[in-house]
Amino acid sequence: MKPSINSELLESKMLLAGFKSRKSFAEALGVSEHSVSNLLNRVYNPSFELMNKIYQTLDLKPDEGQEIFFGNYLRNTKVLVV
Repeated sequence: MKPSINSELLESKMLLAGFKSRKSFAEALGVSEHSVSNLLNRVYNPSFELMNKIYQTLDLKPDEGQEIFFGNYLRNTKVLVV
């Protein structure tokens, strides 16, 4: 599955939470700056563990997290209505 994270929204939430750089955000998450850059550049989707760390670090509401991590996927998913 192609990475579907809304990196623009995630970056805006990072800035609103006071993270002025990817490095400071990575340190707060306990991951490398390279991992955060790959995530924001849509190289890969985050693991469940990383999603949880991001939720907690940014104090996201469920709808915000859904829009960041699943919004693009849900919008592009076709559902068969019977």
